Amino acid sequence: MVESHSVEFTDKDEAQKLEFFEGDVHLGHYDFRFDINDKKFFSPTEDGNINLRIHSEPNIAKVWLLVEDDQLRPLELEMYAETDRFKFWNINLEFKKDISKFSFAAQSTDGLNIYYGTSGVANFISPSEKWIYNSKEFTKHVIPDWIYGSVMYQVFPERFRNGNDDITPKNALPWESEPTRLGFHGGDINGVTEKLDYIKSLGVNIIYFNPIFQSSSTHKYDAWDHFKVDDGLGGDEAFKELIDEAHKKNMKVILDCSLNHVHPRHYAFQDLVEKGEKSEYKDWFTVFDYPVRFIHRPHLYSNTYKVGWDGNEEEYKAYLEKTFEETKVPVDIKDDEGPIVEPTFKAWWGVPDMPKMNLKNDGARKWALDVTEYWIKNFDIDGWRMDVAKELDFSFWKDFRDIAQNAKKDVVLISEIFGDTSQWLQGDRFDGTMNYSFRETMVDFFATKRIDNKEFANSLSNLYSMYSFEALSACQNLLSSHDVRRFLNQCESNTDGIFGAVFLQATFPGIAGIYYGDEIGLGGGGDPFNREPFPWDSEDKWNKDLLKFTSELMNIKVNEPILKYGNFQMVSFDDNYVIFRRKLKNESFLCIVNRDKQNKDISIPTSAQNVEAVYGECELEISSGTLKISGLAENFGLIIKEI
Repeated sequence: MVESHSVEFTDKDEAQKLEFFEGDVHLGHYDFRFDINDKKFFSPTEDGNINLRIHSEPNIAKVWLLVEDDQLRPLELEMYAETDRFKFWNINLEFKKDISKFSFAAQSTDGLNIYYGTSGVANFISPSEKWIYNSKEFTKHVIPDWIYGSVMYQVFPERFRNGNDDITPKNALPWESEPTRLGFHGGDINGVTEKLDYIKSLGVNIIYFNPIFQSSSTHKYDAWDHFKVDDGLGGDEAFKELIDEAHKKNMKVILDCSLNHVHPRHYAFQDLVEKGEKSEYKDWFTVFDYPVRFIHRPHLYSNTYKVGWDGNEEEYKAYLEKTFEETKVPVDIKDDEGPIVEPTFKAWWGVPDMPKMNLKNDGARKWALDVTEYWIKNFDIDGWRMDVAKELDFSFWKDFRDIAQNAKKDVVLISEIFGDTSQWLQGDRFDGTMNYSFRETMVDFFATKRIDNKEFANSLSNLYSMYSFEALSACQNLLSSHDVRRFLNQCESNTDGIFGAVFLQATFPGIAGIYYGDEIGLGGGGDPFNREPFPWDSEDKWNKDLLKFTSELMNIKVNEPILKYGNFQMVSFDDNYVIFRRKLKNESFLCIVNRDKQNKDISIPTSAQNVEAVYGECELEISSGTLKISGLAENFGLIIKEI
């Protein structure tokens, strides 16, 4: 939209001063948020356009972008969402020069005129207060096209399916018995390959594996050898077969990995244990006291509750005995006060069988980058999910991205970081993150009902505005994982809550992350109960309604361009519904969230000429620019296409 105001320089020789408003401007204390170096505000796209956003306080009625390229252009921004604290504005535009300048103008709800530049609110915009965009130098955040609108299925291999009895551990627990922290059930990669068609039927186009590297644990975050698939999971050949079969079905495969820590049986750490300060790998780790050893205080096992393990003294004792035997690290028994076990080296959160790598060291860094490259080049994996990414040297992730993309251009790189991950998602490190902020909102609204429709609408607006569209599209919008209680467990008596949350996974921008078994109603609590074996032989226990609901919605998500590429716009909310729009060019989807399964009629302004229900049962009528929705069945959500 081009405003009728004329924009011109009042000092044409020096291009000193912009005049946009006729009359005075106001120098009040206005809250605007914009940072050209943060992709959530300013993100160049592959086609050369710019997605630009600015956040303002609610008292702002209009915002214009004052663009200086071949001509002076005032462009009015569109407000796509509003909360009690902010209005969110955006525009998609093309700059017409390689180097362009811009600033902002705004008008308050009571008609006051405002200029906003790099120094803040100003009486006019001088050259030093203009943002400068150089298209030749500005880093774009480009993600693979196959990521948009994806559905990801997370597999914990040891508990998904036993496909090869020959490699099942002799002491394996019965398949559907209650899981323990140390007990094996016999799941393997062959079992995943056998069930690819089932996974594909859910609309899934990405399989994400928890770690599969050589390790003696069930979770394998404590890898002995990062260059080998664990034989208990089927070894390298089983994984190569899975990759081949998945790719034939147009499914991508992402591996999980921790480069932050290794098992003490890792070759470099074993050399350190043997040679001490003379080891060539000394600086790969951080040792507080030589010789490298565990200080063990067996008289303090009653303090197990301090180290987790639900206070299970016997289970923790068994874990430590296994650790002492396997690691070949000397044990120094003491009878003083302190932790039950105390490594004389830096370990991840003090866990004795997870020595922390020092990736500031060149040798350790090269090892980590070799791991990154090896699985892409030799197994053709399609991406990485990197464990505890926040705890590694920040600069490392730039090298990580370069190595990964040099090996395969269209890989996706996802971090495990809780909370706001903005500084890692600027296009030079990760593409997306495990979006625990999304999960928190889903728990608050659908599971515990801690927040109402207004707070939920505000949360969705904030979630969308947290990252650039590219970064958000590469975020794993999960409900459950191996690290947290399953979503259905958090719902407690409100078991319908998971249906609404799945609806949001399907309709909100980002990757819909399904943790294996959520789709059939597994409801385990914290570790180890969130890692229970998939009950393949007990279909009578499956929630078939949830399975059907998940499959239908995820197949819509992965096949509809609007849900892949469409922008987000909060439409309205009331006591009954929350309504948002996904808009792509001249078409859009209205997504109506119906947590409490209301059947009250809805009226929404629309510019559409035709509408049709994509999902959900209702009656639709357009009259004088208003869409009337009636005859609602007990839907958890509706998707209506506007044309």
